[in-house]
Amino acid sequence: MKESRTIAPAEAVAALQDRQRLLVELFEKMLTVYYIEERVKKFVRQNKCSFHASSRGHEKVQIAMAMLLRSGYDWFFPYYREKALMVGLGAPLVDIFRHMLSRATDPSGGGRNMSEHFSSPALHVVSPTACTGTQFLPAVGMAKAIKADGGDRVVYVSSGEGAASEGEFFEALNYAMREQLPVLFLIQNNGYAISVPQTVQTGSHLEDISRGFRMSAIHVDGTRFTRMYEDLKPIIAGMRKGSGPCLVEAHVVRLDSHSSSDDQAKYRSPEELERIRREDPLAHTAGRLLQGGVLDEEKIRAMHERIKADVDAAADEADSEPEPHPATATLNIVSGAMPVDVEPEPVPLSATPVTMLDTLSHALKEEMERNPKVVMWGEDIADPKGGVFGVTRGLSTLFPERVMNSPLAEASIVGVAQGMAIGGYRPVVEIQFADYSFPGYMQMRNEIPTLRWRSGGDWTCPMVVRMVCGGYIRGGPFHSQCVETLYAHTPGWLIAYPSNAIDAKGLIKTACRLEDPVIFFEHKGLYRQVFSKRPEPGADYLIPFGKARLVREGSDLTAVTWGSGVIRCERAAEELAQQDGVSMEVIDLRTLVPMDFEAILASVRKTGRALVAHEAILFGGLGGEIAARIAGEAFEWLDAPVRRVAAKDCFVPFAPSLEAAVLPSQADVTNAARELARY
Repeated sequence: MKESRTIAPAEAVAALQDRQRLLVELFEKMLTVYYIEERVKKFVRQNKCSFHASSRGHEKVQIAMAMLLRSGYDWFFPYYREKALMVGLGAPLVDIFRHMLSRATDPSGGGRNMSEHFSSPALHVVSPTACTGTQFLPAVGMAKAIKADGGDRVVYVSSGEGAASEGEFFEALNYAMREQLPVLFLIQNNGYAISVPQTVQTGSHLEDISRGFRMSAIHVDGTRFTRMYEDLKPIIAGMRKGSGPCLVEAHVVRLDSHSSSDDQAKYRSPEELERIRREDPLAHTAGRLLQGGVLDEEKIRAMHERIKADVDAAADEADSEPEPHPATATLNIVSGAMPVDVEPEPVPLSATPVTMLDTLSHALKEEMERNPKVVMWGEDIADPKGGVFGVTRGLSTLFPERVMNSPLAEASIVGVAQGMAIGGYRPVVEIQFADYSFPGYMQMRNEIPTLRWRSGGDWTCPMVVRMVCGGYIRGGPFHSQCVETLYAHTPGWLIAYPSNAIDAKGLIKTACRLEDPVIFFEHKGLYRQVFSKRPEPGADYLIPFGKARLVREGSDLTAVTWGSGVIRCERAAEELAQQDGVSMEVIDLRTLVPMDFEAILASVRKTGRALVAHEAILFGGLGGEIAARIAGEAFEWLDAPVRRVAAKDCFVPFAPSLEAAVLPSQADVTNAARELARY
């Protein structure tokens, strides 16, 4: 029988001293949080801070996590109630107040993001948004990058229990467990999502829900330190060795109202408020230190005075600093960097024209060979299928660890890509049809494109989202939408929309090398068409974004178009030249963001007439934006009103005769051009 080891008195003393040091460190940081919150409340009353979400009652579990994890080594995706985490990680007090007061020196984004949304590259704290639950999927993506690199870092992501009702929370649990990623999910359960109690949110413990995903889970009392610390320490150590994700549901109390715009006394009884005050984590720790003789009342009083003075000094310093200059508001929406400035003359690999589908496939293969950080996933993209249309066929065989199928969950596809991009990779992900992108719209509107801007340029997520779009091949109402207007209306995205095989290759290769997120539209009706075939250029062929292509020179009329509209404008120009003697210039925009307005305006000033043709519906389409710019900046040169041709304001029907009645036809484009030329 193995004899039990006797602990030497010296070891026992050392262990006791370590625990006492931990408790004193914990208490100092909790006191710091207390005085920060009190000073911020004063700033709210002075109308200097417009949003405050107190972390009182949550501070013990947040500081414990900071003590268990490694600041500047592990990664942190917090939510909006985590000042205590920032204190625990070592954020300078003055920086906390600079952010809360939205000063020009705010290191979390220079006043762009809301207060309570902390960011720090040095501490590995990734800038959050105010959207509940959207941080879970990027955190999973960061963990995916860590696992791909073979590191032992852990990714911390947290929220309240209310955000755990969001679908993206469940997608994140599924993704993290499926790939055994080192994600520590912390749910800080204070029982209320603003005024809505947990019984209305989930109806059960979240640790039980996570076990439905076969995930390790634990419930801790976040208002008590020692047991929580001892329980979590081996779990985190195991995660560093590959044990996979874990969910921690921490019981906490919300001592203050949800935010500065809330009054919890309206929906919580005096008895309940008194009960939670008796669970105050700060008071409990002070009591333990006194009872254990670690500190006496005089030392605690001196600690209060010292910490309050430090907090007030930092607050006063931040308060004295200027507000952001208005000129900084629109900085850092995109990087502005382009891997190529001038479009080279394409040198064909052979004289044989190839399809747009083939050049896309070849370009993706070349970029994966060139850069080992390029990774791909999407629904059905792995072999043997290689995507619904076969664009990625063969790539998962060549790059088995870097090209893979994803869950059928668009928010996961794009949200995880953002996190992996933050982690240093270059995801090129596929949304099977643009119509299906909307489950990921929260990520694609509020998370991905705002990251660079909201963090003041500190964080970037270079990634490409490929989307199949367009009609004319009987796809029906949910496989044929052209949604470019929706995404072009969101600052932060670059958008490409090629019309032929050469442009498809040059633009996708550029997209893979940009420092900004890119949406790459691929019209399925152009994939295999003879008229979109071209001799394929080599691996070094890149096209700069924001440079339109002059398809056909003309002097009487300008047609501005992209995607499927290009061939119809070309055919209309040929017919008008032969039958009417009209010279129509055709411009293919190729990228919609940035858009080459210089080329548009130069052409219109030459011809005096403008036709804008696109496949998306007319109302609210990009044609209206282009027409407005022409009217506003080239009005003096116009000899006729700007004319638009687009789809009817209707969904794309399935029956061929109905589809043809909705989408713009060749006759529609030709007749509109002819009428405009005769005006």
